Amino acid sequence: MPTPPPSSTPGRTAEPRLLSGAGGGRDRRSAPRTEASTARATVPVQRPGPQAGRATAKPATPRWLKGFVIGGVLLAVGMPAAVLISRSMLVQQVLTEQSSSKASMVCTGGDARAADGSGVLGWLFGGSYFQCADWETHEARLQRERDQAQASYLAREKARQQAR
Repeated sequence: MPTPPPSSTPGRTAEPRLLSGAGGGRDRRSAPRTEASTARATVPVQRPGPQAGRATAKPATPRWLKGFVIGGVLLAVGMPAAVLISRSMLVQQVLTEQSSSKASMVCTGGDARAADGSGVLGWLFGGSYFQCADWETHEARLQRERDQAQASYLAREKARQQAR
């Protein structure tokens, strides 16, 4: 005779049952059903309401504040990097122009400087100018280039003779 469910037994209140498969590793489909196995009660899980999680959690940082901080860091790193790159390009441009010049004196080295040397803002926003530090006559430069080309040719010839 089948046993009645626990809730319909007179004088007995309904108990919560374990509905998940965490009952000791036995396969419930193949195990014989007895009142002891079906009436196994568990402690009901109390789930926190929506306000319970908010009371203990720290308030989240606003999204706009995160964006503002990240933007500030990127600007603080990117602005000086852009200034340094532009000054490096200015130096290369001036030296390239000077190397093809036919003037009697040619600049062979120098650096870019801030137009307004008053401080950080002048360094970032004031612009740049090139200041030549090394000068050479045009004839001396041509002679130096010839000497370098001849030395390179002799080194290649010596390497070819040693390879044979």
